[in-house]
Amino acid sequence: MRRRSFVTLTAAGVGTLLAGCGRDEPTGIDLQNAPKGPIVLGFSQVGAEGGWRRANTASIRKAAERNRIDLNFKDAGGDPEKQIADVHSFIDARVSVIAFAPVVETGWGEVLRRARGAGIPVVLTDRLIDEKDTSLWASSIGAEFASEGNLAAIYLENDYAGTSGTVNVVEILGVTGATPTKLRAQGFAATAAKTGRLKIIDEEAGDWTRDGGESAMRKLLRRNKRIDAVFAQNDDMGLGAVIALEDAGKKPGTAPKIVTVDGTKAALQGLVDRKLTFVVECSPEIGEPLMEVVVDLFHGGRVPKRIESDKAVFDMETAGDALLDRTY
Repeated sequence: MRRRSFVTLTAAGVGTLLAGCGRDEPTGIDLQNAPKGPIVLGFSQVGAEGGWRRANTASIRKAAERNRIDLNFKDAGGDPEKQIADVHSFIDARVSVIAFAPVVETGWGEVLRRARGAGIPVVLTDRLIDEKDTSLWASSIGAEFASEGNLAAIYLENDYAGTSGTVNVVEILGVTGATPTKLRAQGFAATAAKTGRLKIIDEEAGDWTRDGGESAMRKLLRRNKRIDAVFAQNDDMGLGAVIALEDAGKKPGTAPKIVTVDGTKAALQGLVDRKLTFVVECSPEIGEPLMEVVVDLFHGGRVPKRIESDKAVFDMETAGDALLDRTY
């Protein structure tokens, strides 16, 4: 059985990004001006920086094919300017719906207002954007990143229940300016501050990649004599940190403990091998709910403003069972 948690502590400031969560709302789009004909989805992906992202892309491609939706797919390669240009190209192509996983939170107002003027509804996937006018997008689909940070801190702190003294934690961050980077950090810090047992002593960016996580961990080791735990904001960075820690003669998973986010096969295997301590799930398989929203929008239906994905937390004992049916 998977070890599930239903604890969701919200970090300050998250509410404005998630306004309208859970309600079916009008799209705010003038559908009389919307494109007609076959359903065409213009989708802009962040990139292909790791196993999670590749699985996310595969889920979207398969779901589009199953639902007979024409997919105009573009890969931003981690470049926010290219991604905005790609979204402009979708508008020029008169696609039915635009969806994208934003590289960064800011800079979206102009292109999204243009999409609205063209009668093309927009869906955010995986990540959110920092825009006060939430009518610029019809729906968003993905995980609650602050809650993932909450869970990482809760499970890590529970491991130290009954012990005295503080726990020195270093954090390996994702890409600067990305929604999950900010909110996972906020969620972890908010929960850690409740008791003060977990002390975040340093941080370093790992850019979501295994190589980035290894490099970040080496820098953190050089700067800090005592590291009790590592919070890596995704699995790939956490697995990269394992390499650096082992090279330094440490015993990752035990000394220091390591908690990561995503729930990929590689990370679950890392738990089985006792290299990681906890893994918070963030499922990439959002293809089907995305296509349901796309179809509803095409036909002028009401859609939820926010669709949340499920969460689970795995440890060294529960990871083996979850590996049996893990698809990514």
